[in-house]
Amino acid sequence: MRTIEKLEKAKNIDKCLKDQGINSTFFYAYERTLETTNENINFSDVIWENDVKPIIDHCKEFNIDYITITNCQARIEDILALFVENGCSIQLIKVTSKYIDFKTNKPEVKNAIKVIINK
Repeated sequence: MRTIEKLEKAKNIDKCLKDQGINSTFFYAYERTLETTNENINFSDVIWENDVKPIIDHCKEFNIDYITITNCQARIEDILALFVENGCSIQLIKVTSKYIDFKTNKPEVKNAIKVIINK
């Protein structure tokens, strides 16, 4: 995954992410994805309803065409519906996680939801 200058700079600024105009859910998904071989940001933790719009806004700001979601949160369909209501479309794909599959000794491959950011 490519690095994003604004997010990299945010790591060294003694100011909370919100005060820097950065959604924390997006930021931590970015940080975790850097530890994988995935091309785009993968959300493996909970996405709250109030995160959806800022995530879409960040994707547009950073020219990100899609994100993936691999978290197993309850009522994920409600979060996905919010993405769709905000102009995104959804597909299913596979991504690699940062964890090693002990049977293959390679990064674990997981099913994921691909959220396409329609601009």
